[in-house]
Amino acid sequence: MAYNSFFYLALFLVPVWLAWALLPQRLRPLALLTGSLIFYLVSARQYVFWLLLAAAAVHRAARRLAALDAAPLPAAADTDPAARKAARAQRTRQKRRTVAAALAVCLGMLAVFKYLPLAVRTANALLARLPGAAPLPMPVWTVPLGLSFFSLMAVGYVIDVYRGACAPAAHYWQVLLFLSFWPHIVEGPFDRWAALSPALLDPPRPDYRALCFGAQRIAWGMAKKIVLADRANMYVNAVFNDYTQYSGLAVVTGTLLYVLQLYAEFSGCMDIVCGSAELFGIPLAENFRQPFLARSVGEFWRRWHISLGAWLREYLFQPLVMSKALRRLGKACRARFGAEAGRRWPVWLALAVTWAATGLWHGAAWLYLAYGLYYFVLQWLGEACEPLFLRAFPRLPQWRQRRPWQLWQTARTFVLVCFGMLLFRANGLTAAFAMLVSLARPYTGSLLIKLDGKDIAVLCVGAAVLLAVDLARERGVSLRGRIAAWPLVPRWGVYIALVLVTALFGAYGVNYDPAAFIYAQF
Repeated sequence: MAYNSFFYLALFLVPVWLAWALLPQRLRPLALLTGSLIFYLVSARQYVFWLLLAAAAVHRAARRLAALDAAPLPAAADTDPAARKAARAQRTRQKRRTVAAALAVCLGMLAVFKYLPLAVRTANALLARLPGAAPLPMPVWTVPLGLSFFSLMAVGYVIDVYRGACAPAAHYWQVLLFLSFWPHIVEGPFDRWAALSPALLDPPRPDYRALCFGAQRIAWGMAKKIVLADRANMYVNAVFNDYTQYSGLAVVTGTLLYVLQLYAEFSGCMDIVCGSAELFGIPLAENFRQPFLARSVGEFWRRWHISLGAWLREYLFQPLVMSKALRRLGKACRARFGAEAGRRWPVWLALAVTWAATGLWHGAAWLYLAYGLYYFVLQWLGEACEPLFLRAFPRLPQWRQRRPWQLWQTARTFVLVCFGMLLFRANGLTAAFAMLVSLARPYTGSLLIKLDGKDIAVLCVGAAVLLAVDLARERGVSLRGRIAAWPLVPRWGVYIALVLVTALFGAYGVNYDPAAFIYAQF
């Protein structure tokens, strides 16, 4: 059930909201759960079993952790410090085993469904080099809908309970609602139990302002998806799927349009799902904060797919940095190479693992691993070369405070991100390398590939509007709040105009190929 479909907007979202609004307050969470399960069953049918299993595993683990915390220590621990220490150590081991069992279920599903085919393909490629070696059977199955999202949110939930960052849910259905909540299960964002559960389990009453703001955001997301992303998709598919026929400016244009497509589509989807949740008075985590105004690659990723970056930082990078293995590595590096190496090298190793996980999260292919490590190399080079830059250009800290230098940083970051997006979209590492090489060859054909001049004009105007909106938000201007404060006639005039623009300039019909949401495949 696509978020931009008539079925979702009219035949699913409206009836669920009406049922939720008409039910008594105590039954509204069950209305949300019923709607979420209907959404999943319509979209993925039998794969709901794995969602139910993940919820059961982490619910059982969280309740077990709570029971262990509440259980009194043995009587001997009251008078014997050694016995108290041993009892606490035993309890810690039990809690860790409980968490490990839950993680084995959630991450095991992710490993088998998403990454086992990659492992088998890689093993068969190696076996093909050995004479007489038989290939391994290739697993053939469909990855359950939203697996990469609900499994990692389940992991975050049980770890938060283990750390004492939140109390466990009282009932299984509450965990199931948190994981299956339809606005975030397909493309995110990654929500935290402590932040989302109050509104999920005790939703506010129906509110006219929330209804208007939610519908407003859905309309804005639909405009970005249908007017910009689906239109750019025609050009992007033509160039990337037949890359041997294009070079130079055609590849540059295709890459720029892919950047526009991905941003308009992914942020548009976030607008639709966050607006959907806002109809019910439920705030989802924000996933974007003007990413193309970033002045470094690191800042770009703190503004792009924010919830994924926060999850990886909290549950992968920081535990790695604090792990005994990396602390021992840091100690060995200090003894052999000096204090600076002991401080930096463990962090770089943890950063490399985190970026590799970021790439592989996006897809089970070596291309995505290269995509993740590309950003690691950029960050590593930036940090490693910083002392050299400061010695070569002593006035660099002062230059960085000036507007021209900041504009240069933003432009440089945008170019580096575009190279990363080319790698991300290419049909494999070989295709990505070939397209990079083709940038040096001139292109003599027409740049109007699959699109005409009017389509290009719509894309240019749309990109300018997106930039203007982002610039306003960067300055702290709340456009939604300002429009909501207008009188009734101009306010609804803007809303109606947005719907009409989407209807008039949307890329649909016999000449267009409607594209599914890109991040839904992850």
